Amino acid sequence: MDVLTGSNKDEANFGVCPGAGGRGAGLTADAFRASAQRRFGDATDAYVKLYGVTSDADAQPAAHVACADEITWNMRQWAAAQASKGKKAYTYFFTRIQTVNGQPSPQGATHTAEISFAWNNPKGQANQTWNDIDLKLADQMSSYWVNFMTKGDPNGNGLPHWPEYKDLSSGKVMVFGDTPQVESTVPAAKLTFYSAAFQRLLKTSGTN
Repeated sequence: MDVLTGSNKDEANFGVCPGAGGRGAGLTADAFRASAQRRFGDATDAYVKLYGVTSDADAQPAAHVACADEITWNMRQWAAAQASKGKKAYTYFFTRIQTVNGQPSPQGATHTAEISFAWNNPKGQANQTWNDIDLKLADQMSSYWVNFMTKGDPNGNGLPHWPEYKDLSSGKVMVFGDTPQVESTVPAAKLTFYSAAFQRLLKTSGTN
């Protein structure tokens, strides 16, 4: 079926990846490597290098970013898989940090943060205090979502063009920050790593 998929910049802050959330949680470089070894085996060195972990101070921020990157790969892979079957696919990356009680949310653009924007609901999460940028972004995002649900294409009059997502190597997503903008650069190295890593895992498990 046609799909609209996406991920958020600070997914780890929601606790969706054990050990990744809470940047001051005290993860060490050795623990980061050990976790990678359990998951990725002989690709461990490439993983550690990809996230630049050379000291204990690097480990927790890297785990935070890696959590979001893996979810990002998953959502893009899903869209690419549907596109390969001839279906329409659109993918987003949400980076807007909303205000809570008048201050930027300490959770950043965490998991589920985009929902109240997609439904244009200023009271969608407790203590949200939207400004004019939030209100305009929510109006645009909800218009995209309604268009997709009603006609299978998020695009419409007055909205920045959201390109279809075709494949991991060249597909660009819509970034929802202060304004909707098409991604300038594809994070190719990270997408390539996770694609190769999970292909190895599938072969190891005997799944085709």
